[in-house]
Amino acid sequence: MRSGTTWDNILEEVRSENLQGKKVAVFGCGDSISYGDYFCDAIEEIHSAFAKSGAMMVGKVDTSGYDFIHSKSVQDGYFLGLALDQVNEEHLTEERVRAWCSQLIKEGVE
Repeated sequence: MRSGTTWDNILEEVRSENLQGKKVAVFGCGDSISYGDYFCDAIEEIHSAFAKSGAMMVGKVDTSGYDFIHSKSVQDGYFLGLALDQVNEEHLTEERVRAWCSQLIKEGVE
């Protein structure tokens, strides 16, 4: 739970849905310097809720090129979705989004 935020209710509702076979991609925004110990952790929370509902999760992103300390959104060297840092890496956002959209098309997202 996210300490009593509105996200708690939304994610609980997502978990209760039947999204079997639906493709879902997640992105998150964070600050890799000020919050480097838990950079874009919400990606994992959202990813887990949709996965529990049966969704087919797509859009993992290699952590290469990112500068952060830790994130629970990382599994096996990949973010569970697109991580963006508009505070410290704004100059990389456009290319990251473009590459991710191309990847999602290859993964069958229409």
